[in-house]
Amino acid sequence: MSSRVLLSSSLDTGYIDPRRATLDAGGFYTRLVSSRTCFTCNGAGTTSTMVGAVPAPATNDNNIMRRGDRFKLYTSAGVLKEETVFEVTNISAAGGTITFAPLAAVATASGDFAKLVGAPDIDDPESLDSALTAFSGTVYSAQRLAEMTINDKIFAFRQAMDPGSL
Repeated sequence: MSSRVLLSSSLDTGYIDPRRATLDAGGFYTRLVSSRTCFTCNGAGTTSTMVGAVPAPATNDNNIMRRGDRFKLYTSAGVLKEETVFEVTNISAAGGTITFAPLAAVATASGDFAKLVGAPDIDDPESLDSALTAFSGTVYSAQRLAEMTINDKIFAFRQAMDPGSL
């Protein structure tokens, strides 16, 4: 009689995906980064604030954030600071200082940047093609996009936005 080894699966009770430790009980938040940089720090902040240039539409659209936006923090080198998903709780009158919760493990610094998290805006193939072309016109040429399946495009999109989500 041969012995069998039962391997556990992700369906087993008690399974915890450490990358999703910051999710709420309903799983409404995701760790997938869905945008390019939405805020860049140009000064030292704290563990609950980011300091950046005051947004000016048409000249500095990068630093426009709203209360309730959820994001992840990255260093100036593009390295994820921590897995925590933060939420904007307050914005200064001018918009240059963003307050967020929960507290970060380390204070924000000049050059750090934030990227929004959530479901990416890739509802149709045209939007996906536009996003991939915006990342790099040389890598994802029109010819290359025509040769890719929708799954190839979604994988490329996720790889460009947040390789750690794969």
